[in-house]
Amino acid sequence: MDCFDAILLKTVDRTIRYVLGERNTLIIYKYFEKSFCPRQEIPTRLDLFSVALRNLLGTGRGQILGVPAILEDTIVEALSSELGLKPDEESTTFKDRIRSLKEKFNNGQDEKA
Repeated sequence: MDCFDAILLKTVDRTIRYVLGERNTLIIYKYFEKSFCPRQEIPTRLDLFSVALRNLLGTGRGQILGVPAILEDTIVEALSSELGLKPDEESTTFKDRIRSLKEKFNNGQDEKA
């Protein structure tokens, strides 16, 4: 696991715990395990992570403000802040926004080396 992935995992964990609480976080991680998206694999399986969030928290009609999308946005904002980078406003999917941050982070790391 590279440095970015470790930061991403910490940010995902911290954000879910902050937004949904400790008990719900444990429930979510158990669900992810059953959905073939163990916590440690989130950085390499962002699409599956996003789908698992939507399956667990719901989507569409009857949802209050699209909880999964808000949680993803919060993760992207927290990660951007943690890395000191500006998120890509052009990217539309969670996976694309995270990939864009990873590219910026890795390019910055290369410049510092």
